[in-house]
Parts: sequence; structure tokens; C-alpha cells
Amino acid sequence: MINFGNRYSLLAGLIRNLHDTVINENVSTDDSARFFTQIASLRHRLRLIAIIQTCGALAFILNLSAMISLYFGMETIGSWLFFSSIMLMVAAMVQFTVEIQIANSALDVHLSDLEKHQEWQDYLTSSKHGIKRSQKPSGQKD
Repeated sequence: MINFGNRYSLLAGLIRNLHDTVINENVSTDDSARFFTQIASLRHRLRLIAIIQTCGALAFILNLSAMISLYFGMETIGSWLFFSSIMLMVAAMVQFTVEIQIANSALDVHLSDLEKHQEWQDYLTSSKHGIKRSQKPSGQKD
């Protein structure tokens, strides 16, 4: 439950940063298309996390109810409540797996943006030349 809450807080921070970037800066049409894709992904992830948290909370309540019913000797009801809580946790874990896949896809988009970015390419080119120079033996002249 804590992990799901932390993911929600992290997404809230990402959404606030995206909001500030879009509102405070001039956004090109290329960037706006990317931002719309990010917004759709973040909205979908928020919905999934809400479902995950709801399933987890209900599973916890059903598990407590199962323990109470078993305490009072109602084994059949307790067994069904416990089974239901397990099924809700399975549903939460499936949704969590889907959310992780969406998060990985979003990170992949960011990595492709970095690969396309010209300044990043220039940095990589200049750092490769810097490594070659430093690897020459000290007795040789340039």
C-alpha cells in the first residue's frame, strides 16, 4: 500500500512539473504532441494507481473481516472473505504490472528524445574525442 501511495505522489510531482513547463514556456508543435502523449499516459497511470489502491484497501478490509469471522467461529464466511481478499490482491498486482509497463514505455520515449537531441549527440562526439586524447602515451606529441 505504501508503494502505491509513493507512486501516486511521484506521478503528482511529474504532472505538476509538466504543467509548469507547458504553462511557463513557449512550447513548439513538436513538443506539444509529445506533451499530449505524456498527459494521456499520466492520466491512464493515475487511473490504474487509483484502482490498485482501491483493490488493496478492500483486500485489507476483507482480510480483517475474515480474521474476525474466523475468531467468532464462522469458518465458511471467513474462508470466502479470505479468498476474496486474495483475489483483490491478485487484481491489484495485475494492474500494477500494467502500470509498470506504461511507465517503462514513457521512459523509453524520453530516452529516444535524448538520442535524437542534437546537443546530446554533440556531447557524445566531444567526449569520445576527449577520451582518445587522454589515452595517448605521455611521450608522444600531438
